[in-house]
Amino acid sequence: MDAEKFELVSIDGGVAGNAPVHSIDRRWRHFISAVLVLAGIILVGASFGLSEFRDGQGALTGKFVLPLSAGVGLFVLGCLATTAWRAFAGWLCVALVGEAASLQMVDAGRLIHFQHYRALSDLLQQHSLEVAIVVLQTCIVAYAITKHIGSIAAWLRSNIGYWKLAIGSLFLVLAGAAVTPDLKIYGASLLIGAWVQIVTLGTVMIMAASVPELAMERISVKIDVLLAGSDGQAATRPRLDRFAVGAALFVVLLAAALSFFVYQAYPHVPDEAQYLFQARYMAAGQLTVSPPAVPEAFSLYMVPYLDDRWYSIFSPGWPAMLAVGVWAGVEWLVNPVLAGVCILLAYVFFQQVYDRRSARIAVILLSCSPWFIFMGMNFMGHMFTLASALGAAVILLSSLASRRVWMCLLAGGLIGVVSLIRPLDGAIVAVLLGTTVLFYSSTWRQRILSASALVLGTIATASLIFPYDAAVTGNAFAMPIDAYYTKYFWPKVMALGFGPERGMGWGLDAFPGHSPLEALINTALNTSLLQSELFGWGVGSLLIIVFFVLSGKARRKDLWAVISIAVVVLTYGLFWYHGGPDFGARYWFVSIIPLVALTVSGLEWLIRTVSDTVKNRLVLALLSLCSLALICYVPWRSADKYYHYLGIDPSIRDLARDRHFGKSLVLVRGSESPDYQAAWTLNPVNFDGDLPVFAFDKGTATQTRLLGSFADRQVWLVDGPSITGDGYRVEAGPLDAEQALKTLEK
Repeated sequence: MDAEKFELVSIDGGVAGNAPVHSIDRRWRHFISAVLVLAGIILVGASFGLSEFRDGQGALTGKFVLPLSAGVGLFVLGCLATTAWRAFAGWLCVALVGEAASLQMVDAGRLIHFQHYRALSDLLQQHSLEVAIVVLQTCIVAYAITKHIGSIAAWLRSNIGYWKLAIGSLFLVLAGAAVTPDLKIYGASLLIGAWVQIVTLGTVMIMAASVPELAMERISVKIDVLLAGSDGQAATRPRLDRFAVGAALFVVLLAAALSFFVYQAYPHVPDEAQYLFQARYMAAGQLTVSPPAVPEAFSLYMVPYLDDRWYSIFSPGWPAMLAVGVWAGVEWLVNPVLAGVCILLAYVFFQQVYDRRSARIAVILLSCSPWFIFMGMNFMGHMFTLASALGAAVILLSSLASRRVWMCLLAGGLIGVVSLIRPLDGAIVAVLLGTTVLFYSSTWRQRILSASALVLGTIATASLIFPYDAAVTGNAFAMPIDAYYTKYFWPKVMALGFGPERGMGWGLDAFPGHSPLEALINTALNTSLLQSELFGWGVGSLLIIVFFVLSGKARRKDLWAVISIAVVVLTYGLFWYHGGPDFGARYWFVSIIPLVALTVSGLEWLIRTVSDTVKNRLVLALLSLCSLALICYVPWRSADKYYHYLGIDPSIRDLARDRHFGKSLVLVRGSESPDYQAAWTLNPVNFDGDLPVFAFDKGTATQTRLLGSFADRQVWLVDGPSITGDGYRVEAGPLDAEQALKTLEK
């Protein structure tokens, strides 16, 4: 036997006992390490290769995350089994498998609804393995953490207090589940959510504590270099560096990969289809399009099909930016690039408000945030809104620091851009940055000049909406969205405020009209989305923020973040709809920067309350949580929800290419949404030219008129997924108009 031994490390980083517990030959240690690595690779391969982790169409389902996470955990454990980090790797493996198992207990899926934990009967019958894993994790964590209970209780008593602990815990439990009228599901979700949060928190605490002191000292140096920079000195002024550029590239590549492979470079939400429609005709140099013949055969929600010219009902800012991607043929890449821009701007912004260390922690959080990443994947305008708002804030703070008043004109111009993308967000950003000028200018002269420049810059760009509205609706003071809803529904249906006439009566709307009670429910729903999707942490994304705010230790420089979040929440409380669960609390997306800021400040508060030997363990715990989100949450959300989200199947695009539809009329049969919506997106500008035109089969009367109006085109009859139970399928074609009519009559 080789004289070299290794020792089991206790969870507190010390040696278990006075002598080595196991004596294993070095060759056996490396053999076990190799077996673990090989097992991990096999599990990762199985997660992608086995059919039981795929649906009927061969697409990965959320189930693949469990073997994937287990495989990654075993791989890491095998790599670190012969080092002082083996205990940490073991707990990381427990955390990964537990996180993946708990996600399988969630009912999210590809159809629109707020996620909740599955019914207890379903969990016990269909997901007994996952439940057993979380129960086993609970037992392991409960046993391991007993020796730390005293120190944890002492820390809570000294830094939070039991009544604040009770309030914070209650808030986090309530935020852990979406409000639903089914009290049985809601109650079960609250209990299971609390269970998962507590067990995950215990796992991460033990994992961070399991690193031996000597190893922790070594990694602490690397953590300090990562967060403070290689020079170890505070930056004299905000600047970009390799860290920020690397983080931005990571986000661009990740969001682009998700956009291409998961979202299939295709709009899924109805809003996205209209944005892309608008971007395409803008790229062609138009502000409206000519309606097609037989317009009712091409009508969709948000399409003004009775008007003599067609237009998208949305503001022009985001479609104009998206049009650049359309012109370049990479419209799916616009938001990923903007996400990278946001990372760079956020890095500068956090240096302006805090310091470089805080800025780096903030960028890490943003780069690993599922909410941020999936917003960078889609075709919505929120990422451009955030980039413009961040740009305005960075320029404004630079102006106030340097006393270059003219820069406020540029900041105001970007505020105006925000108003051209999302008008309500524009108003919010204008109020917040305008208040910043008033409170942070050093003299009254600077206040007056800076505020005047900010207002002038805002007006200069925001006023572009008037000629745009005049060109689209014929009235400079009638926005397309207001004109559409007033004509096709009723006045004030989309207006802010309370009243019985607000709202569309959708299934996710709690009550008819809008009231303060419904505003509270909407706020609760969006809060539950934040708890889950802001960081994707099993402990709850709001954990640090809640206890930091309750601690009363927030500093004056954190006040802006609290006020910003309150303004966003209260403003959107006046709107009847919560935004839905499409991409997290998307109406609140501009609040992601202050939310990250409070998380960073909360981490710094935690660090100030512990000893020097523990502070970097807290940073290690944060980095571990971010890693868990990237390994477990992001792949799970991608496969479980966003692939073919809302039933949208882009295969109609491939079918048109493979069958060479060319200049034809494609009559789509099935459901209006999603079958026809997915096809409608492919229609050419002005519904003419040599490309196929996609119409919806609405019955005999419409068929006759449609075929007569497009008699110069060959006809294809295509059944949608709701009919085929699979993808799109050509039922007949190519046919002339007479043959098509006879086929349809059969």
